[in-house]
Amino acid sequence: LRAALALSPGEVIEAIAASGLRGRGGAGFPTGIKWRTVAEAAGPEKFIVCNADEGDSGTFADRMLMEGDPFLLLEGMAIAAHAVGAAKGFIYLRSEYPDAEAALIAAIQAAPFVGGTWEGLRFDVELRIGAGAYICGEETALLESLEGKRGMARAKPPLPAIAGFMGAPTVVNNVLTLAATATILAEGPAAHAALGAGRSKGTMPFQLSGNVRRPGLYEMPFGLTLRTLVEGFGGGT
Repeated sequence: LRAALALSPGEVIEAIAASGLRGRGGAGFPTGIKWRTVAEAAGPEKFIVCNADEGDSGTFADRMLMEGDPFLLLEGMAIAAHAVGAAKGFIYLRSEYPDAEAALIAAIQAAPFVGGTWEGLRFDVELRIGAGAYICGEETALLESLEGKRGMARAKPPLPAIAGFMGAPTVVNNVLTLAATATILAEGPAAHAALGAGRSKGTMPFQLSGNVRRPGLYEMPFGLTLRTLVEGFGGGT
């Protein structure tokens, strides 16, 4: 975060774009383009929304990150806020994650850069708990729920980057995407871009569960095939 605050908002966005970071919630949209769109959009206020509604069967990467290092997520949200000019952020967490909820509450209360002004950055974070609707993992349905409405997908356009939470320009990224930005600013965009394959840069945490020999959470360079993973385990799962 200190490395980000030493740069202008535009320079932070350029660093994220140069790193090749793409959204890790499934769509793979370039994060730098999304942040630049929000930064350039007109509006009296802007928001950062973290999609932590990890509802797909057998998934737990977001949960483990939030429980193990919630400050990494908060730093990523603060970096995004500095980059696009937002002063408020929301974490939309699924109700089935009570341990992650406790960890995030403690981190929000302890983080010196949340809830006031820190080294010139004014940023606050609010934790919201979902009611268990799977559709709210979709970004526009999440925004509807965040506004106190029934969680239903919105028609697009407009995109959330133009008219998101309460009609304001909004960055909506998932847990893994926002957490990755802290590492990119700390180590530099070139280090992130050096990993991965093709347009898929950096690393990707993913989970193996079910009837497999070595279940758990793994992190590998983005874009590698399942065959590479299997060969790394000595063949066969």
